[in-house]
Amino acid sequence: MAGLISKLRLRVQRQTLLTVLPVLLLLAVIAFAAGAPASTRGTDAEALRMIDRAQQLLERIGADAAPEAFAGHDSAFMDRDLYPMLLDDKGVMIAHGWTATLNGSNLKDLRDVDGKPFILDALDGVALDGRTDVTYQWIDPLTGQVARKTMHARRLVLNGKPYMLAVGVYR
Repeated sequence: MAGLISKLRLRVQRQTLLTVLPVLLLLAVIAFAAGAPASTRGTDAEALRMIDRAQQLLERIGADAAPEAFAGHDSAFMDRDLYPMLLDDKGVMIAHGWTATLNGSNLKDLRDVDGKPFILDALDGVALDGRTDVTYQWIDPLTGQVARKTMHARRLVLNGKPYMLAVGVYR
């Protein structure tokens, strides 16, 4: 009888292990995947490389071709939550990589949720120093939530006309 109980106990332990092991493996996969959202975010270095690439292209094709070059979520200038923006020195959006409907709009007086005139701050910064970083609160296109964002912007002159080229990084 003791031998039968011992065999039964061993069988129950084996079945418990076979049931628990896949659950533990699934939990490990979920825990590993929880770190994955970091890869859905662009970095400052990637944003600056995108600005370099966009500047090189715009110096070849000009500002008039920017809307088409930046347009669409499948363009070469769309990388997760990174996208370029080209504005003239008055604050008119020439090309917006995420929301093309903003093209042609004067955004100089646009303010973030805290009332910060971030476009004006960026325009002033690039006019003064040739480049600037402006941090503000904006709606994250991946989550729909308000988040901190830093716009890396630089002055760009195309055919003698000044522009601001920028890429933002959500924090």
